[in-house]
Amino acid sequence: MNYRLIAFDIDDTLLNTEKQISPKTKAALMDAQQKGVKLAVCSGRLPYGVRRYAEELKIFENGGYYFGFNGGAIFNSDRELISSTYLDSKYIEPVYELLRPTNITTMVHKGDVIFADKKENDYTHVESDVIGLPLNRVDDIAEYVDWDLHKMLLAGEPQTLKQTEKLLKDKFGGELDIYLSAPWFLEVMPKGIDKGVGLEIICKNMGISTTEAIAFGDSFNDISMLKKAGTGVAMGNAEEAVKAAADMITADCDSDGIAAALQKLI
Repeated sequence: MNYRLIAFDIDDTLLNTEKQISPKTKAALMDAQQKGVKLAVCSGRLPYGVRRYAEELKIFENGGYYFGFNGGAIFNSDRELISSTYLDSKYIEPVYELLRPTNITTMVHKGDVIFADKKENDYTHVESDVIGLPLNRVDDIAEYVDWDLHKMLLAGEPQTLKQTEKLLKDKFGGELDIYLSAPWFLEVMPKGIDKGVGLEIICKNMGISTTEAIAFGDSFNDISMLKKAGTGVAMGNAEEAVKAAADMITADCDSDGIAAALQKLI
């Protein structure tokens, strides 16, 4: 197969557990670009937390793409926003109403700023620490937000989030997309926006079919992208549901899984 695009998640896929792109993985991706294959960095993070990896891999010089918010904000190699989708503001209050009695931390984004309510749990600061942006704490998210949101990010104990996922899906499942992006992160997204749709938008912008794309991922929010791509590759450290959805399974993120798969595929 003559692949023309390589799309990949960031955490525990592109990055190893030290939160770095290993020299071998970077070399494999740079080599693919030299052969004319475009790269797409695909994440649930806000765009601020994605750009640095796009820059490190030189996708701006090589015609690549990156997106944040699971495809809610997609950028081309000229750093132009080519697609943006927002969460209807009418959902903020009723969703947050279900969260008020819990100890789940609710986070929202405005530009390169993260706002969060004042609830604390073991996972409250994970997003902030990984991206390198402080949390700006407010008393009540629903009362504070007066701008368009791409998503609501919920952080909490995995078992609590599973229960909350069911509650939110029972009430809003027909109107919103609600899914785990990690055992401790629950995403509340506009309906029909996920990484698979993001991949479709990029392929359409390139004038290619999704069958000409390879996609790599490890977590639940990567499943749609792996299914949409011509070849979906699950990392060796991926969740079992991700492995089941993939066309092939490669080595884990600490063993250069992306590089190992590309050696076979390209």
